[in-house]
Amino acid sequence: MKHRKYALVVVALCVFMVIAAFLPYISIPYRVADAETQFKQVYGTDYTNLDTAGMRPVPFSIYDSIFGIQIDESKFSVETNILYLNNGNDSFFFDWYKPAGEGPFPVIIAIHGGGWVIGNKGTGNVMPFNKYFASKGYVVFDLNYGLYDIDEAAEDMGAFGDAFKMIASLISPAYNQSYTIQQQLENIAYFTQVLEQNSTKYHADLNNVFIVGRSAGGHMASIVTLGYKNPLFAGNFSATMTIKGGIWFYPPTNLSKFAGAAFTDSLLTGTLPLAEQYKKFSASFLVGNSTVVPPIIIIHGKIDGLVNYESQALEFYNYATGLGKTCLLVTIPWGGHAFDINFQTYGGQMSTYFIERFMALELGG
Repeated sequence: MKHRKYALVVVALCVFMVIAAFLPYISIPYRVADAETQFKQVYGTDYTNLDTAGMRPVPFSIYDSIFGIQIDESKFSVETNILYLNNGNDSFFFDWYKPAGEGPFPVIIAIHGGGWVIGNKGTGNVMPFNKYFASKGYVVFDLNYGLYDIDEAAEDMGAFGDAFKMIASLISPAYNQSYTIQQQLENIAYFTQVLEQNSTKYHADLNNVFIVGRSAGGHMASIVTLGYKNPLFAGNFSATMTIKGGIWFYPPTNLSKFAGAAFTDSLLTGTLPLAEQYKKFSASFLVGNSTVVPPIIIIHGKIDGLVNYESQALEFYNYATGLGKTCLLVTIPWGGHAFDINFQTYGGQMSTYFIERFMALELGG
């Protein structure tokens, strides 16, 4: 009898594990349908009649999740570690993914994540994503832009501090200077000026620019998207660039929710009083205080344990759409933070499916 009880417990655990493993896949159709509804509401027949030849045909493929998303690497070239800034203390570089042909090509500027304290371009910034879109005719610029010193930050990061320090030693550039959020943003903005001066050389169509970022990079992407024409950032960005869309993966959109925390207070030190810095570097403030608000697509995991889905994605989406701004929210079922690091997972596939349609629509179909 005792052995039978143990056997039943084991069977029950196995059944639970099987159900848990399949729950995300059961939820995919619902979340896909929700995103499809948003696209139809925003774009109408432009979406339903969009020429999707050459795009991913379905939001999710079991085959691709096993064997990978096919990328034709004959359709682009990559040049790495191109210097764009030396400030006397540190040098900053970008990788250039150039489609075959003369262009000019619509631009993707890719901003890596890492909690503002770790991370890098290249392998630290989902290279298959960059390669995929380069193969589809987008010129991609993947850059590094400085980090806040992990040794300064670790004490204020609690349990994450030691883990971040270990990761930093493996993937982050060895910067000599610590960079606040304001300084990181200024470096990214400076890159757009360099790109403006060299747009012909890099085959870049600055009339059609998309800003992509993940996590802290998603936060940076949100500030670039909403701030590049805002007087708060006057003189920082390229004067001729036109951002057609912001593509934000699991972004912190409202840093004011962290106000008073030693970590974010230090990160946000800058030219304005601290309370104003929190506003200036929060998309939730800028979206209602910018005359130019490009269309936005947010992709966020429903169970993100680092950047809360409800308070950072859903609240922003509701507020932005309530203001009449174009904002789409693609929710990844059972998706945690950095769900797309493995590009071929269902979260990576869903993201790619809707992002390429979003960009095509903003480029005029």
